[in-house]
Amino acid sequence: MEVMVDLAGGRVWLEGWEDFGSLAVSARTERPGEVDDRAIARLAAALEAAGAGWIDTDGDARIPSDSLRTLAVQAADDDGLELGDGWEADFTGMLDYAGSSGWIDDDGAVRAHVEWRDA
Repeated sequence: MEVMVDLAGGRVWLEGWEDFGSLAVSARTERPGEVDDRAIARLAAALEAAGAGWIDTDGDARIPSDSLRTLAVQAADDDGLELGDGWEADFTGMLDYAGSSGWIDDDGAVRAHVEWRDA
């Protein structure tokens, strides 16, 4: 799963909603090689405005599992599909793995690496 964030427009959406092997946040910016405090603040603001998480002090994203589920519902709907029991079981398995690896906070937010990409 990849939480996509367009920093120019503040849009947040999910790609790969059926991929349970990884989780990342992809921040699209016009200058991915020049990430600065302003870009990080824009990313944090976009995630927070969408109710999709926040940026921690290490620069990783923290995405509540309920927010991931909501983004997945929207993405599946955009594809003309619905999430089924199989999706839910795979999602729970992904969260269990993340929890066993120490990637889930006490409040249920999943840690995701931020990748800075061209807009």
